[in-house]
Amino acid sequence: MKNLKSYLTELTIITIGVLIALFVNNYKEDYQAREYQRASLITIENEVEANYSDLKGVIEKQTRLLDMTKKESADHVSIYSILKKAGGLQIATLSNTGLDFYKRNQINSIDFKEMSTLIQMNQMSELIGNKLEKLIDVVYGNIFVDSKESKMLVIMHLRDVLESENQLKHTYQTYIADHKDKSK
Repeated sequence: MKNLKSYLTELTIITIGVLIALFVNNYKEDYQAREYQRASLITIENEVEANYSDLKGVIEKQTRLLDMTKKESADHVSIYSILKKAGGLQIATLSNTGLDFYKRNQINSIDFKEMSTLIQMNQMSELIGNKLEKLIDVVYGNIFVDSKESKMLVIMHLRDVLESENQLKHTYQTYIADHKDKSK
């Protein structure tokens, strides 16, 4: 009977030790997961702010190009000359690296609304890239042409790009404002 009591005491101590170790380990893993999520979201927020800033500057330059192209559409000036005066065709360098990494590793731990907003931003970036490719094809296909029709085609494509860029800019603004409110 004495051996049994000693055995049960040792077993209880070992069981309590194992349970404590499991609790500490689970707590540590949960803490690391929360820290990873927090760091990922901060990275995404910084990326969105950088994209917003870059896109804002590009939109201003593209708007100048659009205005200049409209102004000189009736003149006998080549698209090359207009681009040269406007400082060239501007393209935003939009990064979605944080989102891509986060989607691959922690998709279950992010809010659905937030994830859908981030995915929408990514899709809009890709759409802008596709529209820019079409604009570049039109511009370079008509670079030395001075016809009103060619300029109108450039204007049409540039407006299309600007419309999408302004939508993305608005989405960035909303995301930034929402996250500034959450951090307060």
